[in-house]
Amino acid sequence: MNLTQIKGTEKPAAPKYWRSLAERTGTSDVIARLEGEFGSQVEELSPASRRQIMKLMAASFGMAGMVACRRPEEKILPVSKAVEDIVPGKPTFYASAITVRGVANGVQVEVHDGRPTKIEGNPMHPASQGAASAFVQASVLSLYDPDRARKVEHAGGPVEWAAFDKECADHCSKMGIGTGFRILSERTTSPTLLGLKAALLKKYPSAKWVEYDAIDAGHGLAAAEMVFGERLQAHYHFDKADVILSLDDDFLSLDAASTLPLKHYSRKRKVSNPGDAMNRLYVVESQFSVTGGMADHRLRMRTAEVGQFASDLAVELGASQALKVLKSGDATQKWIAAVARDLKAHAGKCVVTAGVKQPAAVHAIAYQINQALGNIGTTVTFTKPVYEASTPLAEFATELSQGRVTTLLILGGNPAFTAPVDLNFVEGIRKVGNSYYLGLESDETAALCKWHLPMAHELETWGDARSLDGTASIQQPMVRPIWSGRSAIEIVAQFASEDHKPKKGYEVVRAQWKDLDEKAWRKALHDGVVAGTAFAEAKVTLNAKAVPTITASPADGYEVVFLE
Repeated sequence: MNLTQIKGTEKPAAPKYWRSLAERTGTSDVIARLEGEFGSQVEELSPASRRQIMKLMAASFGMAGMVACRRPEEKILPVSKAVEDIVPGKPTFYASAITVRGVANGVQVEVHDGRPTKIEGNPMHPASQGAASAFVQASVLSLYDPDRARKVEHAGGPVEWAAFDKECADHCSKMGIGTGFRILSERTTSPTLLGLKAALLKKYPSAKWVEYDAIDAGHGLAAAEMVFGERLQAHYHFDKADVILSLDDDFLSLDAASTLPLKHYSRKRKVSNPGDAMNRLYVVESQFSVTGGMADHRLRMRTAEVGQFASDLAVELGASQALKVLKSGDATQKWIAAVARDLKAHAGKCVVTAGVKQPAAVHAIAYQINQALGNIGTTVTFTKPVYEASTPLAEFATELSQGRVTTLLILGGNPAFTAPVDLNFVEGIRKVGNSYYLGLESDETAALCKWHLPMAHELETWGDARSLDGTASIQQPMVRPIWSGRSAIEIVAQFASEDHKPKKGYEVVRAQWKDLDEKAWRKALHDGVVAGTAFAEAKVTLNAKAVPTITASPADGYEVVFLE
């Protein structure tokens, strides 16, 4: 049948719908399939009684109930009350501290939905005054570093913390008085960790605790002990100085442990009234630094020659009776004469400072110059140091090489990479029978030690630290440890305790500050500062005879300067 024939059979009627040409023409086999689609062969139910209908309905409900019993009923409820102080998408801010070379920098941490995202300075902290250095701001990146250590490792393989806890308890019970036990850590100012250090050394009287940083910031302390008779921390008040001389000191950037020198210096660079005068900055340095870039007058000089420059300046100022090495016609001598005149004209309102790369002798000469100019007590003050004295690293390396160290606990710092190569530190660690390393990453030191313990980040754990003036800050966690790390405080507390079981950081820190009642404790957490903890100013008397004499350095050859 063709389309013409189909069209001829049409009759006017109500619209009918079809799915194929065969259905449209009404072919018999197609009609048969359509009628059997819904089971036409099934007999229709006879008129049913009320009893039959109820039986069928009961059976249906029963079958439905059996299907619904596949799993137990568990009700879920929406959050009827919001989490306290948290609004989704709205940041919260907490006061804490981030350490640079062990020194506290007061910070405010911005937290989004329980995750720290941004760090700025704490305006209530005397060392930061609302500012944060690049190192402090970048510390939040190391929290989310994908290369962080994630598991406890023993002999190169992952284990659980329980395995280390058992090892710690078993090994500590056999150490006796701690013969051959050494602890190596970075420089620290933490009152809690220093208290644990004292407790550990009391428990193991034959043990030794060594502190080491790749950049040694202790030359100023050694110089103070040389000329004042005791280790003292110098504080330079650049906001009170009209003239500043920097002897290879990048105090505006790399050589500063906090942003306080930058805040002080910038105050004297702002002119608010027509009669105001800016300070004047002289810089003597070998490489171009941030401080050198801000200098009004800059003299380029080898790092090894800065000491002789300082000695000649002291002679020019009449502060020293040493013999001048530079000739009167030397261009550097003319520069010294001009600086000396300016310093004398602003006696009592000037500062001479030496950098961390300079040896103790140069710092001693800087103290002598400040004494002669009447700066000590005004623009230069001293307090007791926040760092404790430590065994020299070279002495410790000798013990390692001789095999006298049987148990070694390393608290951060990666000394296998940063220690001087001539100390042969790598081979020394390999000789230690029981070595434990607490570190953020699986680095060179982790590869050498028998045990590698993941360290908790400063934003993940409780702690404390002091700024250079002694002001203490409580370090509070912003988030639980992402990779179940532990802090140096927790590890040392475990070694120093009687049962050698894991300790909670909060309990250890709170015990250190037990003299604070709950109100004072909460205020310290809120403000980021423990009130009344700054050190008092020390009165000093300089011994001029103890100031060393610096001989001229060779003018030829290469010089290598390491920067942080």
